[in-house]
Amino acid sequence: AQAAGDKYPKPEDPFYSPTRATFDCTGRDTLEIFPGFLAEIPDSTTASENLLSGYACRSWSEQGPENIYRLKVTESLELFAALRHYDDPAALPDDDFDIFLLSDCDSDSCLTGENIEFSIYLDPGTYYLVVDGFGSSHPVEGFFTLLMECREAGVPQQICTPGGAIPINPGSETITPVGNLFDQPNLIQTYECSPIVERGGELWFAVTLDPHHEFTATTTIIGETLDAALWIFAGCGPDAQCLGFADDKLAGQAETIALANDTDESMTVFLAFDCYRAPASEPLGEVTIEFQGTSNVPTVKRSLGSIHSLYR
Repeated sequence: AQAAGDKYPKPEDPFYSPTRATFDCTGRDTLEIFPGFLAEIPDSTTASENLLSGYACRSWSEQGPENIYRLKVTESLELFAALRHYDDPAALPDDDFDIFLLSDCDSDSCLTGENIEFSIYLDPGTYYLVVDGFGSSHPVEGFFTLLMECREAGVPQQICTPGGAIPINPGSETITPVGNLFDQPNLIQTYECSPIVERGGELWFAVTLDPHHEFTATTTIIGETLDAALWIFAGCGPDAQCLGFADDKLAGQAETIALANDTDESMTVFLAFDCYRAPASEPLGEVTIEFQGTSNVPTVKRSLGSIHSLYR
């Protein structure tokens, strides 16, 4: 399964080796999830047991009690799952819980594990989502809110339809459109080329590259708290190809991505100007992106005789 997590993951313990543990999953309540499914579940581990003390996908000691949720996936989808504050689902939890996804009823079947949130592509089947309390000497237990959001796998088709993206053809020039990421829809947050869940909304550009041309796109951030990211896709739908991803810098710093067309035909790709977290206000969402085009048309070689013939 292809999964992405937090940009700033919790360090693993190099001296901790989790051991396999199983649990009885026959009588657990089942949540049937599908594209469009949304859930906000306030819950607590204070009355739960500690059945699983570690997971094969993370070197973290999870000695606290855990809650296990059985998920039935009816069609291929992208699952986003996150831990938030019990009283305020927009805030992070006070306690150090971790969140895992298993494909079977044992800790060795761990598909992904994160401190705060993850996004993962899933095929139809049954999975087990676990919220566990971190720690060994004073393991965590308490209250939290579990968020779940499911969407269709891939890049939404609406981006590739007319009007779905801003057309750009930089040619051999520099084009600098301005925009705002505040209140933009979050159409892409996870793909096979990204290890990070990008939860902000995007500005989309349909970039046409002439034969033997390339472009470089560079962000300019106005608000210092905005953490930018860039994607490039060929096509839309579940089989869209990711041609590039950039989120290497911190908030307020520029991100850069480039692509070359080495063919004899024009091509159109779709670039998303994204962000790690959605800006809290319109002034904080102001952005500029510079598209710099370059011609790579090879120089035509002529013989000395052919050059002389031009001046006869």
